[in-house]
Amino acid sequence: MNFRVLAGMPTSETEMVLSARFDELHSADLVASRGTTSALIDAAGQFPDLDVVLIHQDLGPAPVFDAVRDLSHRHPQLAILLVSPSMDPDTFTAAMEAGARGVLPDDSGITELEDRITKAAEWSRTLRRHLETASLDLPASGVRGRIVTLSGAKGGVGTTTCAVHLAMAASAKERVVCLVDLDLQTGDLPAFLNMRHRRSIGDLVDAGEDISPSMLSETLYVDPRGPHVLLAPEHGERGEDVTARVARRVLNALRSRYELVVVDCGATMNEATAMAVEMADTAIVTVTPDVPSTRGAQRLVAMWERLQVRAQEEVFTLVTRHSRRNEIQPDFLRHLLNTTVLRTAVPASYRGLEPGENNGDPTKVTDEGLRKAFSRLAAELDLLTSPAPPPGRSDGKGAPPTPSGGGRARAGSGGPSTRDVSGFLDAFTSTRDGNGHSPTPTGPRYGGPRPGPGGFGG
Repeated sequence: MNFRVLAGMPTSETEMVLSARFDELHSADLVASRGTTSALIDAAGQFPDLDVVLIHQDLGPAPVFDAVRDLSHRHPQLAILLVSPSMDPDTFTAAMEAGARGVLPDDSGITELEDRITKAAEWSRTLRRHLETASLDLPASGVRGRIVTLSGAKGGVGTTTCAVHLAMAASAKERVVCLVDLDLQTGDLPAFLNMRHRRSIGDLVDAGEDISPSMLSETLYVDPRGPHVLLAPEHGERGEDVTARVARRVLNALRSRYELVVVDCGATMNEATAMAVEMADTAIVTVTPDVPSTRGAQRLVAMWERLQVRAQEEVFTLVTRHSRRNEIQPDFLRHLLNTTVLRTAVPASYRGLEPGENNGDPTKVTDEGLRKAFSRLAAELDLLTSPAPPPGRSDGKGAPPTPSGGGRARAGSGGPSTRDVSGFLDAFTSTRDGNGHSPTPTGPRYGGPRPGPGGFGG
């Protein structure tokens, strides 16, 4: 593949001259040219697999050396060459101090231009390979990573909060974790993590069938607290570009490089989130113990089954804002939704979450009950140990692995263990109904009727 070059030229005349020279080069392609420093900096984040940036010394309006410094900080793998009309020592020194790889005369001939670009691009690709090896290698075990999706029964039930804290808990146990925001219109992980990052999953839409490690390394944000993060598009309308096909390619690329991929699907189903749930090893619906949320969960889980995305009995339910004083308790939700309700619930302690969410730092959550709940939840979902190959499967679809100590709901079998490991909820004491009979699962797989749309007698 030819070297890919981005240029910043101050006038249309200099741009035309440079384009004419690139027409005669055999080893490099000019992918784009920009006329201002800000447009050049933005473009450097929009084109995958760039090798070299040519920036003319007269480019404005910002000082050119500030632009070089900004580019080198944002994209350390890019080789930046300053194109200068004057080759004096002061210009060369200032360019090197700003982070440029060299200075190129603006009247360079074809041979000199090709030689300098080739050397700079080879340096760039070598550095990129080292960065990929350092941050995006296959897991040491060589086993494909697990995908865990969290979908909200409706907005505001704590889906993103749970996704963030599960990813943090796994990272704290030295798991190699990627946190993905598939809430494509309203996702806001930067607020939860106090991060600034221009790249998103939208930058991988045109990546083709094979998403290379270099594409991922330029798109992902590496959180110093542990997980790598793939953001939703900054502008919600761009979420429409992330199709099911794009989601499948991206998630396959991530699971080949991370032990654990935690996906925040938000509260709206689209083709991308449907693909994520279908691919997931573990699919979770977050629900609060109230009627609107429960109805939303019913609709979502039933829609997954109708569309053959995932069967109801292969879905886990996570209860948030739980209290023993709630009118609706987890055991009732299990029978109502025909899903496995996770034993660990997130307690109703919104003020305990405020320090972390208001500061954009999940580690600032000091409420001991919340911290224990997220830790136990991660352990119950088996997110704290290295992945093992699922028996008899290699595609990551179908029946999710059973969280440690729990069990999937089956016809004629009991539910999860009755031991209260969370300390925040009343455990199941029986899986039998008021007549002493085991409950019969409902739904098309068992030939029985679904619960009514209201779930509480209409």
